[in-house]
Amino acid sequence: MNISMKYNPYKVETQLWIDSENLMETTKFGAFKHDRLQVWVEKLFPMLVEELNEDAFNLEFIGTLPDFEDIEEAKSLYPFVNLTHIPVEEVEDKFTQLEKLVQMMKDGPFEQLKDEKIEKNFQKALNSEFEIAVIATMSSGKSTLINAILGQELMPSKNEACTAKVTRIKNNPNIENYSAVAYDSQGEMLKTITNATAEDFTLFNSDPAIHLIEIEGNIPSINVGQMNLVLVDTPGPNNSMDGTHRQHTFSVIKSDDKPMVLYVLNATQLRTDDDKSLLHTVAEAMSVGGKQSKDRFIFAMNKSDEFDPEKGESIAGAIEGVKEYLEEEGIENPNIYPVSAQIAKVNRKKNNGLNLTRSEKADYFRNDLFIEESSMQLNKYAPLSNSLKQQINNQILNSSEDEKVIHYSGITSIEAAINEYLEKYAVTSKVTNAVNTFQRIVEQADMKNKLEQEILGDSEQREEIARVMKSIQKELSSGNKAKDFKKKIESMDLDSGDFFAPTNKKVFKLLNDINKKIRSHEKIKRHESERILSKAQKDVLLLQDDLVTDLEVNISNVLRSTAEGYVNEYRQYIKGITNFELNTIKLNSWDKALTADSVDLDDLMGRFSYSEAVVVGTKTVSNPDRKWYSFWRPKYIERNVYEDVEYISMNKLSEEFLLPIEEQVTANIQNAIDFTQKELGRLQNFFITEIDRLEEILKERVAEISSLAEQSGQLEEQLEEKLEKQQWLNNFMADLDSILELKVKEGIKQ
Repeated sequence: MNISMKYNPYKVETQLWIDSENLMETTKFGAFKHDRLQVWVEKLFPMLVEELNEDAFNLEFIGTLPDFEDIEEAKSLYPFVNLTHIPVEEVEDKFTQLEKLVQMMKDGPFEQLKDEKIEKNFQKALNSEFEIAVIATMSSGKSTLINAILGQELMPSKNEACTAKVTRIKNNPNIENYSAVAYDSQGEMLKTITNATAEDFTLFNSDPAIHLIEIEGNIPSINVGQMNLVLVDTPGPNNSMDGTHRQHTFSVIKSDDKPMVLYVLNATQLRTDDDKSLLHTVAEAMSVGGKQSKDRFIFAMNKSDEFDPEKGESIAGAIEGVKEYLEEEGIENPNIYPVSAQIAKVNRKKNNGLNLTRSEKADYFRNDLFIEESSMQLNKYAPLSNSLKQQINNQILNSSEDEKVIHYSGITSIEAAINEYLEKYAVTSKVTNAVNTFQRIVEQADMKNKLEQEILGDSEQREEIARVMKSIQKELSSGNKAKDFKKKIESMDLDSGDFFAPTNKKVFKLLNDINKKIRSHEKIKRHESERILSKAQKDVLLLQDDLVTDLEVNISNVLRSTAEGYVNEYRQYIKGITNFELNTIKLNSWDKALTADSVDLDDLMGRFSYSEAVVVGTKTVSNPDRKWYSFWRPKYIERNVYEDVEYISMNKLSEEFLLPIEEQVTANIQNAIDFTQKELGRLQNFFITEIDRLEEILKERVAEISSLAEQSGQLEEQLEEKLEKQQWLNNFMADLDSILELKVKEGIKQ
């Protein structure tokens, strides 16, 4: 049996054909028609086997190479499936072509397409940043890895100078040096340096007034195009200096935008307590969202060069050990990349003509280990696609010895994985988001122009359209349906408690685990109890940050889900006004001329959301009074209670320690629910006023079409103008489609 499949990552659209039947239209595959392939690719073959009732068939795939390789990977468990690839042309720069289309709209004949809001939203989508968060626990070599990617010493990497600030490195390939701006916790600029050095960042790192460091410069080894890449160096979870930094780390992991996370592990020092909490959160994020959620997490197994083959230590064995460790934490099939960040950094510094320190020179003389010992060539172990592995192997063949070692260090494999993620997900998403900013408005203009042509070119339709518009005007003027719709919105359930129940259950389970750890010792000496309590306090701080970010996600989900319900109800309301006349006008979907761009979920949420802020000097910053949560602050049990006691009762200590924490957690969850209820009320009121705005737009459009339908003079001239406009629109939409469409490579037969 022959099956043909086509996936367009720019339109996010899948076609799946058997003979003349499109399975995306007639079977349960339809649920994934407009989902990204990587969300459901692991279900493709099980579903096909179930649908066809056989496991031997031919599948022809039309699409990009990265998408084909994902299908190839998913097919590995189905030996009787014959898979072939029909490659497509890659358009080099879709962003430039899209910018030309936006300029074409501004110069075109349609006033509604010249709205400044369209270009503003388009530029916002085009200039959005893509984050790669680099996270790790202490002594993993995170800063060294970032320096290796940059090809120079920039981030402080001494053990005593571990990352204490959030540092954002924004890619700008057009400048030679790195500039830096330091901000305090209120977002006020403290220091600016145009040519920053590692010494500057060491001073920044030790300055308690500095909260955030923004760096701009070239990230040379990552191909970003117009991606506005930002490399984010975050303090580890064991850094207790600032809770907002830890919250940032948790937020990145949980983000719906799916930024990349480069998790640096010390290959020689696994199973630290500090890793556990963060890895648990990573496991939760990887368990939803299909292959993309797995691809966005890269586990860099750093210091892999410290394993000695002559002592029977192997890289393959170390990778297996890391895999087992991560699987114990709930992370299935992790992407583990062995790397020696130090060797990579040293060789890149030398290649860039930078001076090496004495210890770096000693590291450089270890290059022979990678050249002579094939088992230490770390690129061989990287879980890259076959095409990327081959690219790296080809580069190695044409490289000097130092360049070979850079590849053998494993750093270029990590960079290749980042580049592939950018190409597969980030670039295509950015193109899609940019197009979405104006596509519905173009559709509305197209349908309105076609409706006007019907009016001007067909006297019978002109009379019918005039009658329909009068009927709609009468319905709108009475306001009865609008009143009923507002009442329906007012009566919709605003209870958000169910959204928070899983978080409540999760956090109290974790508190119970902490309780068990404390109570596992009945009576112990005071100094030992303080060690256990110190560890428990650290666990509680992490739990607290995890809780806050969970609750923030819940709040966002509740509001978005409710807004989505409002939008769907509004669309039904509009259908109720127009559907009773739908079939009397020949033009299909003519009602889009009135409503195609009237309401959009993202636009609605964007206008509803506002930042409550206070002004500090010339900088607008978040208002701390806006926060719905308060923190439990760590403190030891008062020493004088146990001053003359040699042994401590851990049961009593646990009770005194955990009780105020449990009370604070309960209060925070309730505060989040209360805050959400207030926001839901505000959203409801906002949408009810929004109905009035949308109603006025609808009335204006109906009146405009009605007025045209009642005209009797100069119809031919107006029709000619509409036809010219339609030709412009047809050309515009053809140009847009050519950017988004996949074209089979020349010389390839389908």
